[in-house]
Amino acid sequence: MKSDLTIPPNAAQLHTLDNGLEVILLEDHAHPLASVQLWVKAGSLHEEKWTGAGLAHLVEHMFFKGTERRTAPQISQEIQALGGYVNAYTTFNRTVYWIDGVAENVDGYLNILADMARSSNFHADELVKEQEVIRREFAMDNDDPQSVLQHLMQATAFREHPLRHPIIGHLEIFNQAGREDVVGFVRRHYVPNNCFLVVVGAFDSTTVRAAIQQHFGSWERRPYEPVLMPEEPVQVAPRQSEKEFNTDIARLSLGWPIHGDSHPDKPALDVLGFILGSGRSSRLNLELRERLGIAHWVGAGAWSALDRGLFAVEAECDAEDLEKVEEALGQVLDKICQNGPTQEELDKAVRATLSHQLRLRSTTRGMANSLGHSWLTVGNLDQDRTYLERIRTLTVETVTNAAKTYIQPHRRCRVSLHPQGTLKKASQANARVNREEAQRFTLSNGMTLLVGENPRLPLVSTRIQFLAGVPVETDENAGVTQITAQWLVKGTQSRTDEQIAAVLEDRGGSLLSTGDAHRLVVGADVVKGDEVVALDLLTEILTQPVFPAGHLPKIQKRQQASIREELEDPLTVALRRARREMFAGLAFERTALGTQQSVASLNEEVCRAHWERTVQGGNGVVSVFGDVKAVEVLALVEERLGKLTPGTKSTAGFDPEHPTAASARWDLKLDKEQGVLVVGFPTVGMQDAYAPALQLIDEACSDMGSRLFNRIREEMGLAYYVGTQAFHALGSGAFYFYVGTDPKKLDLVEAELMKEIASLAEEGLESDELQRAKTTWKSSWLRQQQGNGAMADALGWDELNGFGFGHHQKLPQLMASVTDAQVKETAARFFDPAKAFVVTVRP
Repeated sequence: MKSDLTIPPNAAQLHTLDNGLEVILLEDHAHPLASVQLWVKAGSLHEEKWTGAGLAHLVEHMFFKGTERRTAPQISQEIQALGGYVNAYTTFNRTVYWIDGVAENVDGYLNILADMARSSNFHADELVKEQEVIRREFAMDNDDPQSVLQHLMQATAFREHPLRHPIIGHLEIFNQAGREDVVGFVRRHYVPNNCFLVVVGAFDSTTVRAAIQQHFGSWERRPYEPVLMPEEPVQVAPRQSEKEFNTDIARLSLGWPIHGDSHPDKPALDVLGFILGSGRSSRLNLELRERLGIAHWVGAGAWSALDRGLFAVEAECDAEDLEKVEEALGQVLDKICQNGPTQEELDKAVRATLSHQLRLRSTTRGMANSLGHSWLTVGNLDQDRTYLERIRTLTVETVTNAAKTYIQPHRRCRVSLHPQGTLKKASQANARVNREEAQRFTLSNGMTLLVGENPRLPLVSTRIQFLAGVPVETDENAGVTQITAQWLVKGTQSRTDEQIAAVLEDRGGSLLSTGDAHRLVVGADVVKGDEVVALDLLTEILTQPVFPAGHLPKIQKRQQASIREELEDPLTVALRRARREMFAGLAFERTALGTQQSVASLNEEVCRAHWERTVQGGNGVVSVFGDVKAVEVLALVEERLGKLTPGTKSTAGFDPEHPTAASARWDLKLDKEQGVLVVGFPTVGMQDAYAPALQLIDEACSDMGSRLFNRIREEMGLAYYVGTQAFHALGSGAFYFYVGTDPKKLDLVEAELMKEIASLAEEGLESDELQRAKTTWKSSWLRQQQGNGAMADALGWDELNGFGFGHHQKLPQLMASVTDAQVKETAARFFDPAKAFVVTVRP
């Protein structure tokens, strides 16, 4: 089934300034937004004699620490005031600085990025503080099993090439780098003729070109020497590395060296990775997760940087299953090397690739990222179209030959992480578009239907949501919503789980079935023309599940693994403990995952009863957003979902909860390198009048320009991260202040954080803080509307939770109307330090 869909041309323009700076512009008037990105062709591969020091990453951090014209807080605050969100990332062959925000302020964003690129002062005192911040990041990296596994694979697969080093570097080398080394790296690589700009959004190209010339045109072109990569020795024998780690889950990665992005075999390897490891109907997922039930997660794919990379398959499992997982991986790989994929699998990969490229174009940042990556890697602004044509020409024979060529025993690299004390055992196992507002309908059974017509791209998203989750669960069946949601897609009266998984994936679409704190949700994202197929499948899943018994143990096992994984992150551990104590005896002391015990106790009778109570017309909302006509969707949905039992909206458990627990503190110990502090306060539910002010306080205290960030991280250098989190559920809420720091500094951090909380409770926010919070909130709100799936979810969420139809569009006015006095009253009401729930986590 070859795809008949095409990707619309992107009409991007390329210009080069006299100083060599390349400029890529794409006008996109679908949203009043823009993404402005500065790409520097320098990453961890370009550190020369300082390879492994993480200089590229350190420079990225220092770019936010002040210029000749602006202090660090002024950079963040000016971007906030312009409705922008700024961030950056460093990888092997690039460093990218980007600002997402409203299109009318592109000139302001360019001004700030130019100032950072041309005039960063790299003050010695700021460098010392930022190096300490990055040392905390090293600790976080050392605590993250996926990062540890990835670094282990790089060090094993590459012997001479700088790809063998982590992007962040090695702490011992990092500690030896000084200011002159940082400035030298910038002097060598941060020149206009080694950079390019990408700007995508609702702007006028002529105006933006003039602004770029104004801000970047006088940036002096300078000589630079491209870094030559050392020759990597040819691998002639298998390699292996193993490591124990503080985790309950074993992790395995198998990798084979490949060529770079421009090599003719890369498309075949990408398709091979998709067939093996992408989606529910992928070969590895069907065999290891669904049929054998021995893996919690599997994946496969090809990645490369410049001239070389790896093809890898990965799996997570219980330690006792590692040997079986590795054996099963080998069998799947042997089979595809011998027989290759089917024509159906190849057609599915082609359509899925096209679907992915379309979704990239649904946000300004996604489109800018695509253009930047295409230009950096192959020098072609329409690479997504070109690449797709290369994919279209693939044959079953081509993909089979690629598998045979690269997946060879003597070129394999095997790395694994094992729970503490199990390594010995493990090692033995071998253009502007009219966009109409949504319309609301009521089906014959009382179910609500919301339809948004958005013809910008040929994509359609559907979400069907029902009230469920934590409030309707008990201590005994906690987690039943998520378990039931996963079980629904494991079999119906007419389809097996494999057939269900393949229906949409074969068409380049995706299926969603999950639960959260409030909801059971099923949904689909498809290309135009497949919305009827998707709706038929969702209806079948909701009305004809058979709950096949063989799948329950596997679903329970994976959910229990997720619960255990939460215990590996110190911040999550602290947040969960604060919440449990705050809401002791109430619904929201539980989480949507449940507990090991409650999940283990679930059976078909409990889950089927939960499904019957939940999936009722009066308890649900259907939202469809995309390239559709509302009147046609109404007829389709009524014919299918109008047959659901009418029922009534769930009410039990959703009434306001009033915590009665007294404030206290808990000091926890984890075998981790970092320290974490959480200070929590009970607040109110999402419908309460105080909720908007609490959201704005959260916005004001979480940004890089916030008082907490500037005091605790910047001025005092006490933390790697510091921020807040506002939790608003139906009838319940909480507000958390949190800090990640050196464990030795926890007491000092707590004292300073409590001072800041007391000041906030007494004085509220300053007027300029509140205004910046409103601006960044609105910018974030606009960004969240990009993509049909996000809109379908948001519209259904508001309707389901009782805000009423149209609430989503009223939110900006509601948030803008919050006053200084309301914020001050809110802070005084909830943030009394004497009533705090304090949790610390130490090694």
